[in-house]
Amino acid sequence: MYQPEPAILWYRIGSMRSKRGARLFALLAPLICGLVRGGPAAAGEECPDSLRERSSSFVALPYVYYTPETKLAFGGGSVYSFRFAGAPSAERPSNVRVALTYTQLHQVILAAKPEVYLLRERWFFSGYYGFYRYPDRFWGIGGDTPDEAEEEYESNDFESYTNAQKRVLPGLYAGVRQEYRYLSIGETSPGGMLSSGTLPGSRGGAVSGLGVIASYDTRDHVYQPSTGFFNQCYAVFFGSDLGGDFTFEVLSVDLRWYRRVFGSHVVAFQTFDTFVTGEPPFQMLSLIGGSYAMRGYHLGRYRDRHMLTAQAEYRFPVRWRFGGVVFAGAGDVAPTLDGFRLDRVKYGFGCGVRFLFDTRERIHARLDAGFGRDGSAGVYAMVLEAF
Repeated sequence: MYQPEPAILWYRIGSMRSKRGARLFALLAPLICGLVRGGPAAAGEECPDSLRERSSSFVALPYVYYTPETKLAFGGGSVYSFRFAGAPSAERPSNVRVALTYTQLHQVILAAKPEVYLLRERWFFSGYYGFYRYPDRFWGIGGDTPDEAEEEYESNDFESYTNAQKRVLPGLYAGVRQEYRYLSIGETSPGGMLSSGTLPGSRGGAVSGLGVIASYDTRDHVYQPSTGFFNQCYAVFFGSDLGGDFTFEVLSVDLRWYRRVFGSHVVAFQTFDTFVTGEPPFQMLSLIGGSYAMRGYHLGRYRDRHMLTAQAEYRFPVRWRFGGVVFAGAGDVAPTLDGFRLDRVKYGFGCGVRFLFDTRERIHARLDAGFGRDGSAGVYAMVLEAF
């Protein structure tokens, strides 16, 4: 449901392990404090010592990229990765990612995504906060909508989620999840479903929900895992009692498995499924496509209440900091659980190139080409793996 985080042509301009990087962090400290604490730092307010003294790195980068959803796009972003004072190097690093993007389709995306581990990983806080002015396309609802049903519309949305989880067993976290989204629809294609105003969400509105979340994480590395599991499930209930205009429920299941087959060769598997009941706006239905799952399909080309997807990757080294990937995936959407049919399943496949630009944290830039069943194709240039 959330837009991808784009990145290509990354340029590293500072490191917190250098004096120049330290001076840059001093300028950014109020922002980092605000993101960690959940609010901006007051003027003259200092970060606590646990934020000032840590092993950390800062990467700031301009980027240019191309995806089917945006066409040519450019912007600037940063990744601030850190561990708190006294934390062992084996502890998972916290990070804050911020990006501002403008595209050939006159889309504007401003987003921030913090992930913070506290008290020796006993607590984990994560979130996403984004504003979009986003001209997009809509083909209707269902897994067999025709290409000629395409209509254009503009969304001006703010969307967010916040997770607060506590470790209850080794690798297992559980807690609460809060979501809020403000939907605003701009221009629409004349005579289309959205211009009629009868489809839920076509007149905009607020979406507010609260639920539970559980995560099981045994990966050997956050950014470039080669062994272990990452499993996350959440259920969120949306309604007027929570300040929203729509009443519905969402169940999301994300299961991943990683295994090193030999050397630096890794196979990775994921199933990502969502189930929506009640009366959701069309923006909150399950979406096929995008740069993370079902590459090769436009994000939202097919949408409906329920979605089942699965994908696999084979990741291998090439030379120096370069690597390669081949991948394949399959999935579909349906209005009911018994509405999935094998003869309608969408599939995709492709390959990609990886470049390791941060050897310490093993952060990759990726360039993927994906191809879909109906002849669709897409090129995706991002930071970090698809899953």
